[in-house]
Amino acid sequence: MKILGALLLVAACTLIGIGQAKKLYFRQRCLEGALDALRFMDAELKNAAVPIPEIFRNLIRLPDNKLSSFFNNLNTKMAGFGEESLADIWSGCVLNDRSISLSERQRQELCRVGTFLGRYSENEQSEAIAACIAHLEGELERTSEKAREGAKLYTGLGLTFGLMLATVLI
Repeated sequence: MKILGALLLVAACTLIGIGQAKKLYFRQRCLEGALDALRFMDAELKNAAVPIPEIFRNLIRLPDNKLSSFFNNLNTKMAGFGEESLADIWSGCVLNDRSISLSERQRQELCRVGTFLGRYSENEQSEAIAACIAHLEGELERTSEKAREGAKLYTGLGLTFGLMLATVLI
């Protein structure tokens, strides 16, 4: 009976470690989703000259988008466009939506793009988006590396902690 309990304890601790590792990969996927959305916005601004509110509505339909709740929230807030500036709506959604897992630095970079949306020419908006994409791609590389290293670390720590607890209890 003790051995069964020890095995369950080791398994539970390992699963907790794996859960923590998944959080790191979720941040990576959120950042990939933000980059995809920015690329989509850039393409729409350059090629089709689609109005920004329509671009936001189209972003909800992107496949496998980890930011769909963010874009739903953004579209809801766009109802107040006119009372509040587009930059304020964008920044408020970026900073306050905790369903997306982005660091504060990444959120600030996304907020910077919002100051250009709807205020400047398509070329200037596109340049701001391109600068943000370049910055966030560097962040994605660092986040991916942290996720790979962290996954090994958390899984190993969970397993080790479980084994230590099991040996103490037996």
